[in-house]
Parts: sequence; C-alpha cells; structure tokens
Amino acid sequence: MKEFATQIESGKLHIENKCITSSDFRNQSVDFYIHRYHSGLSRFPAPDKHTGDFKKIQIPACSYPDLTEKYGKPDMVKIDLEGADLLILNSILASNQIPDYISVENWGLPVLTALLEKKIFSSFNLVSFYNFKSIYGYSGIDTAGPFGADIKSPWLNQSHILDLYHQIPDPWFDIHASVTPYPMGKIDLAYYKKTFNLLLWLKSLLPHQLKSRIKDLTGFSR
Repeated sequence: MKEFATQIESGKLHIENKCITSSDFRNQSVDFYIHRYHSGLSRFPAPDKHTGDFKKIQIPACSYPDLTEKYGKPDMVKIDLEGADLLILNSILASNQIPDYISVENWGLPVLTALLEKKIFSSFNLVSFYNFKSIYGYSGIDTAGPFGADIKSPWLNQSHILDLYHQIPDPWFDIHASVTPYPMGKIDLAYYKKTFNLLLWLKSLLPHQLKSRIKDLTGFSR
C-alpha cells in the first residue's frame, strides 16, 4: 500500500480488500485461505493438498458485477486466482460488461472453450510460464507478463488456438483473448518448447515449504 500511496491518493489506483467470487456470495463473508509462506498462493477455494501451509480467515466477498457497478467496464482483466479462475471467468462472460481483453490462467480446456463460445473475441494467444525467462525476458520481480502487442508468440484465430492448445507440451500457461484483430500468425511451437529447468526439477523433489522459499529467492513458481 505504501509503495502505491501516490496513485491511491490521486484516485488512479483503487484496492479492494475483498475476495472476488460469484454473485451467489454477494454481501457475505467467505472463507479465504492465506498461504503461510507465499502470499501469491493464497486462495478462495479450499486447498486439497498441503493444507497445513494455509491459514483460514473470513473476508468480505464481492463479485465482478459489484466492481463494474462501482468503477465501470474495465479495458482489461487479468485472472490468476489459484483454482477460482473459471468461476470468475464465467461470471464475467455472463455479464453485460465484458472487457475488450482477458488474460486467464489455464485450468483446463473449459477455460478456452468459454472464451471461444462467447463469439466476441477475434484474437487469441497462449503465453507459457515454463519458458517465460528465455522467450519473454524476466525482470527479477513477479509480473503478470506481456499482453497485447508486446506478446512475442503469434496471435491466432479460433481454430488455430484450439490446435495449439492440444499441441502445447505443458499446461502451465495463460490464455489471452482480445476483441482487437491483431495480425494473425501461424502456430510456432518454438515458443512453447519445454526445456529442462534445474530449479523447477529440484522444487518437485522438495517439501512444499522449501519450494516456496526457492520461489522467493528465484522468482520461479509452479
């Protein structure tokens, strides 16, 4: 909060200390699970593994319609909610305030299917995490990654993005959808080639607490 005090005071930045959920929980408090070792892994859905790494609290809920009623339709929405992604995506797509640009973490084919079935987005892209440093660059701090024209991998139409989805070697990526008709490219698997990463391999062998510590030191998460 202190880091962005100027932007908050000027009204350029608004922070809602709430849990975004579906409208079913409007004006209620919900269980929220704070990760004890890395805040970025905190979540609304109850964890089904490493449950001792989480502390449950109660926090006010809000929905996407609540936010658009207060602030208006956003130009871009980034969704990375540790398991609640499809829930929030569906609430956005069911509203009358759909943003021109959506980026959502992949949680299975239903995420991409929901975007395709809405028929309002003309351009699609996948941005992988496991080769993010080598292809997109890494600044040393956590980032939502590039979007729009800054994405290096080619923008694709509906049929090609489905083809790519089934060819990509690892499911750890963001799905981007835009109403902007970016120049269409061709599938290039060089952007998704999975290379051996020693840090990620070591993390797979370590207890969960040490994985979080490695993430803090290196910026790599999974």
